[in-house]
Amino acid sequence: MAFFKFLNTAELEEFSTALATDLGRRFPPASEARTDPGASHQLKVILEGLAARAVRYHDQKRLGIYGKAKLGNVFKWKLTELGYSKGFVEHATKELVTRLAVRKK
Repeated sequence: MAFFKFLNTAELEEFSTALATDLGRRFPPASEARTDPGASHQLKVILEGLAARAVRYHDQKRLGIYGKAKLGNVFKWKLTELGYSKGFVEHATKELVTRLAVRKK
């Protein structure tokens, strides 16, 4: 049934997990301690790239409010699981979800 398609979130969870894993690979939790300007620029560029991927996924799959919330939550919990601090997780998730909400390309 097409109506219950939104309940099948396995693909969405896989995509969200891949985004968080990619962040973990490109900016490991140990990098949080870096205070140099290069680190903040690197993080900004990485988060912009991840947000752009999320927006493309959103456009392809036409995520509704539930789908966007699910993407953000899975991303958030995966970052927490990877060992990032609570503040970092909140910041990264907010960047991603805000970009999805405004759908800026």
